[in-house]
Amino acid sequence: MRKQHGQSAVEFALMAPIIFMMIFGMIYGGIMFMQYMHYSNAVRTAARQIAVVKNTTQRESMRKSQEDWLKQLWNEEVNIKFYTPTPTVTLVPTEYTQETVDGVTTTTIKGQDVVVNVTFEREENLPLILEIIDFPPKTIKTIEYRMRVELQDDITKTTTNEET
Repeated sequence: MRKQHGQSAVEFALMAPIIFMMIFGMIYGGIMFMQYMHYSNAVRTAARQIAVVKNTTQRESMRKSQEDWLKQLWNEEVNIKFYTPTPTVTLVPTEYTQETVDGVTTTTIKGQDVVVNVTFEREENLPLILEIIDFPPKTIKTIEYRMRVELQDDITKTTTNEET
């Protein structure tokens, strides 16, 4: 019985680092997820701010300023280690056409979609063990938001009824 006197202290010494690593890993993972959600909301806000601008030239200038704002936001507030974002904002022209069976009703809606893509690229100064197992991945494309720009002067409705 005397040989087992320090058994619980040895078991604690062996298990404590593993348990503490798990607890702090969960806390750090929660913080990273919170920062990711914060940045994801900022990307959605940037897409919305561009989509509500009525003037085409102002929308184009706002596109560049929102890209710069997203980069600045990442560096100042989020700054998750190992990754740097590359936000790109594109204005995609769209055209939708609709026809009906009774006669010919053609509805053409022309406009633009604001597409905000954020691609994260891994930095190269990782610990050696992470480089060997290639974790985390080198490139992650995780955030994409598409907002429809509705312009009143771009909407064209043509209704034609053919008689037989």
